Amino acid sequence: MAPTAHLTRLKLNPMSTEAARDLRNVHSLHRTVLTLAPDNLGDSPRAAAGILFRLEQHPRGHTLLIQSTHPLNLDALPIGYAAATDERDLTPLFTWCQPGTPIRYRIHAQPTRSLAIKGRDDKGRFKRGRRIPLHGDDATHWWHERATAAGLTPHTEITNTAPQPDLVGWKTNPEHKNKRMHIRDRVTRFEGTATITDTTALHTAITTGIGRGRAFGTGLLSIAPLVQA
Repeated sequence: MAPTAHLTRLKLNPMSTEAARDLRNVHSLHRTVLTLAPDNLGDSPRAAAGILFRLEQHPRGHTLLIQSTHPLNLDALPIGYAAATDERDLTPLFTWCQPGTPIRYRIHAQPTRSLAIKGRDDKGRFKRGRRIPLHGDDATHWWHERATAAGLTPHTEITNTAPQPDLVGWKTNPEHKNKRMHIRDRVTRFEGTATITDTTALHTAITTGIGRGRAFGTGLLSIAPLVQA
């Protein structure tokens, strides 16, 4: 049985002060998106509601795409936040997906690699590796590996990559609650065509996301039928 998901499209109102605030601070946008989740989902409402989102910039403004496994409560949006809204059930798309089917895809992701750091921290734990953003062919290779794991065979001659505006903002430091941490993450858009090889892996990738930064607007994989010319 195919999974169920919902896609909500919000055309942001350029006159909304709340929308302008969220465009400046990705953590603020994260909080706004989470207010739309159903109540009583526990300590991790984003994961429980299967929420992934992507902010897309167009010449005429910004569109916020939010995918979820539960219907969202759009009444929780600040008044005037969205100039227009649209909701779509993705179940028919999941049912349509079959091995061998060609598709178009788009994803904003954070391609990185980890550089090991020797030693331990002051609590005796091994230090986390430092994340290095990938660019060019390295970023494309990173995406092709993730796409393969997600049940796709990318058509390598038609893979377009484009740097996107950095995700910037502030969030609470988990180790020092009275301090804030600056957020700045590099984002790359990957889009092109591919062939479906594994529908189960693809469904999982679409509903759970790919890569780092899924709480802050990356990792949402969008697909659509490839219309042959």
